[in-house]
Amino acid sequence: MKINLHTHSNYSDGTLAPIEVLLKALREKVTHFSLCDHDIMAGWPDIMEEIKKLKVRYITGIELSTIDHDNLHILAYGIDPADDFFSQKIADYRRRRVKRIEKIFEKLKTLGFQCDINELNITDKTTFGRPHISRLMKEKGFTKSAKEAFQKFLAYDMPAYVPPMGPTALEAIETVKKAGGLAFLAHPGTAEGFYDLKKLKDCGLDGIEAFYPSHSNNRTKKYLEEAQKLSLLVSAGTDFHGPGTEREEISGFEYDEKYFDWTEKYFEGAL
Repeated sequence: MKINLHTHSNYSDGTLAPIEVLLKALREKVTHFSLCDHDIMAGWPDIMEEIKKLKVRYITGIELSTIDHDNLHILAYGIDPADDFFSQKIADYRRRRVKRIEKIFEKLKTLGFQCDINELNITDKTTFGRPHISRLMKEKGFTKSAKEAFQKFLAYDMPAYVPPMGPTALEAIETVKKAGGLAFLAHPGTAEGFYDLKKLKDCGLDGIEAFYPSHSNNRTKKYLEEAQKLSLLVSAGTDFHGPGTEREEISGFEYDEKYFDWTEKYFEGAL
């Protein structure tokens, strides 16, 4: 059995439709699955009817970006996509994202990137962020690749960088808990030094994404030890974004009851 609780679709910055993500995961023998688009759960209604027919254990998911750091994100599991309170909260988070994009475009224009923000076709049905800008910069020939757009313009300390405007990690956790969900710290290795795990735990954090592609064996071991010390649950995800994104791994991690037996309590579906 394999587990992958961190994938993205084209409702945020992935390149595949939700059903394509799900079916691709199943082809790679993933048995425990979640779709976690950024600040939106619109992809879940697209796959809910189909996923119930398949041999897979699943839990609803979403990834909340925070103002604390570009990579300090909170993964939330088990929330009803139709929950009014949560829907209103994440709609506000998406509006904050658009404000950030507007400020980035203002900076890009001073750098010679003469392109209108309307070319992104921003709507409230999907989540937009820097990856969308980087792809547009490549399409318009302003950079040779989306990666170059980040490295030279959009990344921290670069000329067109604008800090995130989302909720704090503590606010994100509080929102998740009020909506009845489980809150996990996403890819902790990418935000080292910008969080206090015990403080997050005291505020309601349920778990930590210890298994992640960029985590070395030593880092994974460290996070597993911290999880045990603080009585946190452990999750695993590849942060799949789809073809052409350089985040194309979806096969996940080997399912080990020692770490993932908590899923039997919260997951739906059957193998």
